[in-house]
Amino acid sequence: MQWDLIADVGGTNMRLAAAENGGIKEQHTFDTTGELHLTDAVRTFVAKIGSAPRFVEVAAAGVIQNGYVTLTNAGQQGFSEADLVVAAGARKARILNDFEAAAWSLVTAEPEDLTLVQGELPAPLQMPPLPTPPRLIVGPGTGLGVGTLAWAAEQPEVLQGEGGHVRIAPHTMDEVPIFQKLAELWPETQMDAGKCLSLEAEAIVSGTGMPYLMRALELLDGRSPSNMSARDIFDVAHTEGNDLAVRAVDMFCHHLGAVAGDLALYISAYGGVFLTGGVLLKNEWIFLRPAFLKAFNQGGRHTKFRVNMPIYLYRNNNFGLQGAINAMTYDPTME
Repeated sequence: MQWDLIADVGGTNMRLAAAENGGIKEQHTFDTTGELHLTDAVRTFVAKIGSAPRFVEVAAAGVIQNGYVTLTNAGQQGFSEADLVVAAGARKARILNDFEAAAWSLVTAEPEDLTLVQGELPAPLQMPPLPTPPRLIVGPGTGLGVGTLAWAAEQPEVLQGEGGHVRIAPHTMDEVPIFQKLAELWPETQMDAGKCLSLEAEAIVSGTGMPYLMRALELLDGRSPSNMSARDIFDVAHTEGNDLAVRAVDMFCHHLGAVAGDLALYISAYGGVFLTGGVLLKNEWIFLRPAFLKAFNQGGRHTKFRVNMPIYLYRNNNFGLQGAINAMTYDPTME
């Protein structure tokens, strides 16, 4: 059996799979929060298959430097491409950022994986895939992931970057003291030291940022901090059981829409804006409220371009693994 090992390593789980002929043949999930290191999981998985893979392609939620990834939120050490080659007995290994892989998955995104938010659904996927206009993927989770897919000369390419760390600012005067309080509570997210009027997008548009935002709103309202988790905030806002939770979610939606719209305009994402991640897929009700689309489509002189960009909820739970397969498929060195 000639196969490749693909993996998606996040803050909670690491999913390993055998890829053959562009499809996932066998898959197993391991816990990343315990003592089991990825290289140990690789050895276990390879032993189960009974033969060594040709190549290893890993999508990892972390910072990659010189073939080594430092995992951002997992409670374990990072790993290198050399470590993976040894553990798997493979010819070559490569590590991708998780949203680099997410963007690669858009090459083979199927209409049935999508729920329409704005515009029209894309045409059914053809094989081999046909070029599309640029596509943007945005996923608020622990942080804010952003990836871009573009085609050049019939070849898909993914553009790497840190779109989740772009600047956000108050969109009303009422938000000014909120941003100031957020900067006090989470000073690492300040973009203008001493002014506190702009923050990294993750300060609000992430699962990590939401509790900070809720605490800021509570303190400014003279309430004791409730210490709610992001999940708690969305849940209580859904039932409208807490007015500040509702305001926090509306601010989350506004700034998500504004950031996604700005980035989509920058790359001319007429191939679609794909929204994904557990925060959004577990809280689809937020798109029934006006804040997201209103902010996405507010483009001043360029509003007419933004309203014509299709927006989807992207439901492919295996987008990290599929992205690893697609990246490998179009990499001439993986032959």
